[in-house]
Amino acid sequence: MKNKVSKKLGLALVASTLLAGNISANNEYDTLTKYMSTNNLDMNKVMDRKTWIPHAAVLVENIKDYTILDIREGDIAPKNGIEDFEDGHIAGAIHTSFKNILKTAKKINSRDNILVVSHDGQAAAAGAVALRLSGYPTTKVLKFGMSGWNNKFDVWSEHQTDQSIGHKNWTKNDASKPKKYSNPSLNTGASTGKDILATRVDNFLNKGFKTILAKDLLANANSHYIVNQGSKKAYGKFGRVDGAKQFKWPTISPKKGHGSLNNYPADRSIVQYCWTGHAAISVSSWMNILGYQAQGMSYGVNDMFISQMKKKKFTKPANLSYVTGK
Repeated sequence: MKNKVSKKLGLALVASTLLAGNISANNEYDTLTKYMSTNNLDMNKVMDRKTWIPHAAVLVENIKDYTILDIREGDIAPKNGIEDFEDGHIAGAIHTSFKNILKTAKKINSRDNILVVSHDGQAAAAGAVALRLSGYPTTKVLKFGMSGWNNKFDVWSEHQTDQSIGHKNWTKNDASKPKKYSNPSLNTGASTGKDILATRVDNFLNKGFKTILAKDLLANANSHYIVNQGSKKAYGKFGRVDGAKQFKWPTISPKKGHGSLNNYPADRSIVQYCWTGHAAISVSSWMNILGYQAQGMSYGVNDMFISQMKKKKFTKPANLSYVTGK
């Protein structure tokens, strides 16, 4: 009899412990989002459209005012056996990596006018989110990256296609309304919103941001929860990936015309896509830090129906000067 009672008490204790763990994990998400909402770290603040992504032609006149963090790695553009940073970079740029971008920012002790540079602006968008959430609220992204700075480094042009036109997974039908889902569970072990956020940002930088190419999304549309990050008015005439929801990027606090985080499932692969990929990758990175399995589609719809676009597209590199070496 005593053994049976002991077993029941043991099972109850285990169940209680698991329940407490789940409650704690859910409370972490609530604590984090409350902290972010009250500290100007909601998505509409992190991605302030007036400041976050200037073009090379706009920056060049006062480029010396910026602390430039170049996070390019490897030999990608041009592929010639020389590390890309050594092959050419903006004068004064500091070479670091996506993983170490926050450590580098802390080391140089500069909180204003940081400009993040990557090959095409996609990785820079993700890196800038990590910095903006970590006390560097004015961090900017070089739009189109080094591809937009000088033709020598162009990786963008090869991603301007019409592959969505006529594709079996492309439609002009209206998107269905999104459902409501449960929030993600976080379990960092931290107790304050500030510490939870710092832990999540560190985890994000160590694991790396996620992206998907248009060809892979079109081929496997049913494998993801897809959001065309914009309004029907903006995208309607072009169409969208079949099955994709359609609403503007989400916010923690309700914002008219925008999606809500509870419009996203926490247990599915999420893909955001936009015009150029910069905004979608910014949003998906922010969502990753909140606990979602989100990724942005690189190069946006530039890699889907470029011939139909009159604006919001990559045109020509500015062909500005650069220096070589380490």
